[in-house]
Order: sequence, then structure tokens, then C-alpha cells
Amino acid sequence: MPYLLPIIFVLLYLLVRKVWFHLRKIRTVAGIEKISLCVFQPDLFLPEVRVLYKYYFQGGVYFGSGYMLLTDFLDQEEYEIYRNLDGLPVLETGDFQIVSEERIEHFLSIRYPSIIVFIDPVEPFHSSIDCLNTKSMGVPT
Repeated sequence: MPYLLPIIFVLLYLLVRKVWFHLRKIRTVAGIEKISLCVFQPDLFLPEVRVLYKYYFQGGVYFGSGYMLLTDFLDQEEYEIYRNLDGLPVLETGDFQIVSEERIEHFLSIRYPSIIVFIDPVEPFHSSIDCLNTKSMGVPT
């Protein structure tokens, strides 16, 4: 019984700390700098991509990276990714067949040029990806 009270205090502290850190995070838009496919050598493609992004906060420029599922970029469509006889990756989805890693990355970055990230205002270099930004960031003409 004498050990129960300190354990309850520690658990309560950790719970309050987790809620406090989650509530102070800010959602902001970040531009995608680079998308790269995740590959296990020699030819196993993972169902996720690595996203490098850049965001502005309080007069500073910050960079971050994270992982997202490939199906998030393809609007939950079915896809197939494999290597052809020349060793180049091929992405097949719907009516599209895209060959080479650079073209696949360009295709994904054209579909969604930005993402939404959570940042900590005290330590803005700590960020995590929330979701893709489905709204356009362009200026209307």
C-alpha cells in the first residue's frame, strides 16, 4: 500500500504531461521538398514513402522528415509497384504506368504539393506529419 501512492502520482504526472504537450501543438502547412520510395534491397518496395518537408514558423525556416503510406498519395486506389527487366521501379495505378523513381516521386509531389504538420511552439524543430493538404495553396489569378 505505501508504494501505491507514488506510483499513482507518477502515472498522473505522465498523463497530464502527455495531454499538455498534445494540446500546445500547432497545426501548420508545410511544403514537400522531396519524396523518396522506401526500398529493401534488392527489389522489395515498402508501402510507404519518406517525405522531406519545409515549414515556416515565427520568422524561421524549419525542415523535417517523416513517413506516409503510398495509398495516402494515391487516394486509396489499388496500385502495384515492382521492378521491370531493366531494374527500374514501375508504379501501376488505374490507367497510369509510371517508370523510374524520379518520375514516380514527381507524380506523387504533383498530386499533393503540401502536407499538414504538428509543431511544438516551444521547440519548433520538433514536428510530426498529420495528413496531406487537400486544399490548393496557389494564388487565384
